[in-house]
Amino acid sequence: DQSRMTLALFLLETTLFSGCYVAGQLTLTTNKPHSLLTDSEQGKEVSLIGSSIASEGNVHIGNLPVCDDDWDLVDANVTCRMLGFPGAISWTFGSEFGNVPENFLMSHVNCSGHEDSLLDCPHRDGEDCGSCMAAGVVCESEYKLELRGGSGLHNGNLFFGNRPICDNNWDIKDANVACMMLGFHGAYRATISSEFGAVPENFMMGNVGCLGNESSIKDCPHNDGGACRASDGAGAVCLDTIGYSISLKEGKAAHRGHVFIGNFPVCSDGWDLRDASVACRMLGYSGAERSFEHDLECDRTSDSLMITDFGCSGIEHSLQTCPHVVNNTCEGGRAGVICYPADSILNISLSYNEKASPHGSGQGNVFFNGRPVCDDEWDNNDAKVACKMLGYSGGTATIRSKFGNVPENFIMDNVKCLGTEASLLECPHFSMGDCLEHEGAGVTCSTTGLPVLRLVGGTVTQGAASGNVYLGDSPVCASGWDMKTANLTCMMLGYAGASRTLHHSLFGEVQTSSMVYDIKCRGDERGLAECSYKEDGNCPAVGPAKGAGLVCLGYRVELRGGSTAREGDLYITNQPVFDINWGIEDAKVTCQMLGFTGVERATSGSTFVSQPARTMYKAHNVQCSGTETNLGDCIHSLNYQSTCGQYWCNNCGINHGAGVVCSY
Repeated sequence: DQSRMTLALFLLETTLFSGCYVAGQLTLTTNKPHSLLTDSEQGKEVSLIGSSIASEGNVHIGNLPVCDDDWDLVDANVTCRMLGFPGAISWTFGSEFGNVPENFLMSHVNCSGHEDSLLDCPHRDGEDCGSCMAAGVVCESEYKLELRGGSGLHNGNLFFGNRPICDNNWDIKDANVACMMLGFHGAYRATISSEFGAVPENFMMGNVGCLGNESSIKDCPHNDGGACRASDGAGAVCLDTIGYSISLKEGKAAHRGHVFIGNFPVCSDGWDLRDASVACRMLGYSGAERSFEHDLECDRTSDSLMITDFGCSGIEHSLQTCPHVVNNTCEGGRAGVICYPADSILNISLSYNEKASPHGSGQGNVFFNGRPVCDDEWDNNDAKVACKMLGYSGGTATIRSKFGNVPENFIMDNVKCLGTEASLLECPHFSMGDCLEHEGAGVTCSTTGLPVLRLVGGTVTQGAASGNVYLGDSPVCASGWDMKTANLTCMMLGYAGASRTLHHSLFGEVQTSSMVYDIKCRGDERGLAECSYKEDGNCPAVGPAKGAGLVCLGYRVELRGGSTAREGDLYITNQPVFDINWGIEDAKVTCQMLGFTGVERATSGSTFVSQPARTMYKAHNVQCSGTETNLGDCIHSLNYQSTCGQYWCNNCGINHGAGVVCSY
């Protein structure tokens, strides 16, 4: 009746009660008293309840649920890491995995993202929460394997799901599987007896017995390691092509020789000019003139390890980021290179300043190795070749330093391309000129005409994105959609890779009258539209056609404006990064993402690329600890636009780009 309804509404509006609306019924629950966390509560473990899948469920700590007030992806990431998973795919609220008891441990959790435990995050006690208000998570399903306590990323005691592995029967086969899981190419040696420091005694596994061909350590026979002690930690020293520097040996000049990474020679199996070009750029040269091999018969040593089967596309900054293996089965010879000498020209770039269009627009004055090209006889055929070198489909020429005056140290003049050349170097030209600062050649490259790759229906968060995949107005068909194409798609969108593929129009139903399918990419394309594909209403689906989706994780970064590949201002998806709080730890993570082994310094103030006021920066206030593998894992904020105050507009908001100088 009316009096009961009035009472119910009054109770709902007060802070003494919490409410859940379940199946048309209002359930009212009174507050429960909750004390401060005791030492014993601090030690309680987190668990997921309500799902048959181990990586998802409502979050409980010590069997007490967590309330969903202010619950978000950052809190979910901390939770999943507590459980030993790499991170969270999504967060849930409203008791997604079933109603819970009303004795909540905490609410209003507000993690910053770097905490080791939810208990370290700011939070309130669990009052005002009802049974339908449980927080939940969907974690990445694979447990995270880590090396801890070593001198670098390649060695340490092994932890699987935040718990150590016992060294009973631990050998090189087990270490090989572990190292390959971590992205290395095998193990140099297995370690025992907690070589890198004592470990906790909550072992994940022991008596591991891998054959060596398993894809994960969890697939190897093992037990729970219950009888092991702090001094029984298993570990590994992985074959570290990441941390080793590149060198040329046995050559007649500094720019030629056999290629070595650390003490490992490179085998010529699969070695070609694309791999050689990457090697030369690592050494500071502009590129490779040619590659060669040397017969091994005279100097082969038994069972000697070599790095072999490189598969570079030619655009990488480091050989480390190219597919390769480490083994003792080199059938060819020793790989070698002849790099262009230090005064050669190869690297093309566009200059940008306050008068120019933003990065990624394909417009600017043309530079080789930081020196401009003169506009004498510069035409659309020359511009077409320059734009193709930059990854565009074509372009038109500009003259008279349209995008701002240039230095007078011109690198070439009177360029006369036919338009079919792969490089301006192949076109007739003069290597000297008497040009002035207002005679810079430029281009406006084609950025239209090709359909745009985009994600629809999902979410975009810090370092992650999800959605159904569209090329222009046509969805990508789920038939034939695989992880390799999904990884490439995420990289094209500016992310490090894909964490999962989805095949059932998960982010909303799609139209099927015109779908993209049968996608075939080489791997060096800048956009999905440059791959081979079919587009019509005949997607070969079993049953109704569905849209392909994905979850992208981790930023993909690039450097712009530097005179070499190892320096420049930082860009994420064609947007610069704001330099507030930018420091050496942030630069360290950036350089490791790009395949470099170290960092010389972090730069600020748009050292390499000028930025006007009101520039939209992709990220700002980045705060890395230095141990992260991707900037997306660091604390940061998204989308910041530099602005001016009403009365102080001289230099405010100008030139705030963050950058790095990396080292090999």
